[in-house]
Amino acid sequence: MSTLRVGFLQIGRDRSGLRRYADIIATEAGARPGIEVVESDVGDRGAPWSDLRRAARRLRDVDVVHVQWKVADWNPRLGGLPRLELALRTMGRPVVFTLHDVYNPQNRWQRWITSEALGLRRLGRAASAVVVHSEEERRRLGRRVPERKVEVVPHFVEGRPGLPDRARARAALDIEDRRVISLLGHIIKRRGHRLVIEALRELPDDVIALFVGSPLQGRDYMVEQFKEWAEKQGVADRVRFTGYVPEDVLEQVLVATDVALCPYRSMSASGALATLISAGRPIVTSDLPQLREMEAMVPGAFHMFSPYTSEALAPVIASALQSATDAPDPHVQALARRLSTARVVDRYVGIYRAAAEVPVGAVD
Repeated sequence: MSTLRVGFLQIGRDRSGLRRYADIIATEAGARPGIEVVESDVGDRGAPWSDLRRAARRLRDVDVVHVQWKVADWNPRLGGLPRLELALRTMGRPVVFTLHDVYNPQNRWQRWITSEALGLRRLGRAASAVVVHSEEERRRLGRRVPERKVEVVPHFVEGRPGLPDRARARAALDIEDRRVISLLGHIIKRRGHRLVIEALRELPDDVIALFVGSPLQGRDYMVEQFKEWAEKQGVADRVRFTGYVPEDVLEQVLVATDVALCPYRSMSASGALATLISAGRPIVTSDLPQLREMEAMVPGAFHMFSPYTSEALAPVIASALQSATDAPDPHVQALARRLSTARVVDRYVGIYRAAAEVPVGAVD
């Protein structure tokens, strides 16, 4: 089989989850025989058009280009359309788009008329393939993207063979005498921080919550709001906001955690959830379609609560804490194997090869 040259067009903030997602896919793909990876970086989401043009031009000789699509990185006010057109015309290659943050449109206007909807429809016409992470996300796309182009590829789960010792990690974090519940990711309303704070009132005093992640740019006030809410609930001394942590500290948190939390009110794919799965700790989740899809792969991998109230969440956390041990949860470990990076990249390589065989301009 001839060598397949795969280009990765990167755009957005340095520490963004999308960049990290693409870097991991590119590294795994590039390590395989018959695959050559070419990475081209535009820069931050506010980079000038000339930088986008130069980055796209570097990919004109590859067989297929992989782009991570989040409209915020492409100018949301215009739905990403001008920058998308520039990239497509400059590269002139088949493109595979992975869509991130696929949410339900609330009305007909959001589905068809907004600039973001128009950008998505243009992307769908131009793409050789459009990747989403779940059947629920496929459903949310509706007819805005041609159904024949949509591929479901679950979010990968990284391997973590060198996690630190659990007792030493707990000592380093000064939580030896506590039971720890942890919630990872940006501090945003839909992630469930407020619900966890409320649930803490119903949990024993030795249970503390670690909120690991930073607020979005310009939204530092979110942390203060949650701290004030913890004060009102009488649990301020049992809540820690760590902010962004480097990888070594993150791994300490992962192994020190007794029960991980994903009490999402709504979600698209979640890199934070994938990180929690990689550590093998018990996981409590809300009852959302994407989470049910994952739980169906390995029944018992998640402890789900419903309805979306702190009164429903607290007893599920308590039950998970009671059954948790120092050893990893075998169901979560099995799910991690099902969603390994290698298996996910196998799917992507098949999509790349299929896209490269279709002449540019024959995919509308």
